[in-house]
Amino acid sequence: MKEVVKKRHKYECSADRCTNNVKKGGVCIGHGANVKRCSSEECTNQAQKGGVCVRHGAKVKRCSSEGCTNVVKQGGVCIRHGAKVKRCSSEGCTNKAQIGGVCMRHGA
Repeated sequence: MKEVVKKRHKYECSADRCTNNVKKGGVCIGHGANVKRCSSEECTNQAQKGGVCVRHGAKVKRCSSEGCTNVVKQGGVCIRHGAKVKRCSSEGCTNKAQIGGVCMRHGA
């Protein structure tokens, strides 16, 4: 196994020739990181709250605007209804910032 390599804010899996992001214990899910799974029968989704996935009842906050069912991003509203989203700091770019204030195209 190779050393865990820091890549900006994320770590890569320590298994040989694997570039996936670390989940737990220095390895990705494919190489044995233990992540909690949904407790519903025959469901393999990752558990969110209360031991179940969103499909099987984990509560997610919804936008407070009337008639909107989008997931909340900031301040009780979704992006469409006013939640602020950080944009890429490169001049003339309007993409959403990922890591370090820049989008994927500009080096995130």
